[in-house]
Amino acid sequence: MHCPDCNSFRMGSKCWKCGAETIQPAEGWIYPAIPDIDRVRKLAFEVGYAIAAHGSMERDVDLVAVPWVEDAIGNHALMEHIAKGMNGKVLAIEKKPLGRYACTIQIDGWYKDIDLSVCPRIELPTSTN
Repeated sequence: MHCPDCNSFRMGSKCWKCGAETIQPAEGWIYPAIPDIDRVRKLAFEVGYAIAAHGSMERDVDLVAVPWVEDAIGNHALMEHIAKGMNGKVLAIEKKPLGRYACTIQIDGWYKDIDLSVCPRIELPTSTN
């Protein structure tokens, strides 16, 4: 069975997550694959970021990018670098709490979208001893 609201496989007549009535998918329906997260990690590493995955990976792939070196590129540049390296495009960018920016990256082909949240680079004060 399939939940049309969560866009995910479910057991039973109701979705355990949202409560929606489940439906029978079309015969031959294959759920979209998740993007290659190791590829995203490699792309992010090239420009100074580490990637962590979180969430259920059901409707999309939720990733968090953390600057890992002092000369990491900016958040918007990271989003574009990953999108280009995955043969995709950045659909929307929005400001989030604590200085993060998030975007949705849509990849050509039958893949789930990537929701990428980028933590800000932090400038630490220099010691004047």
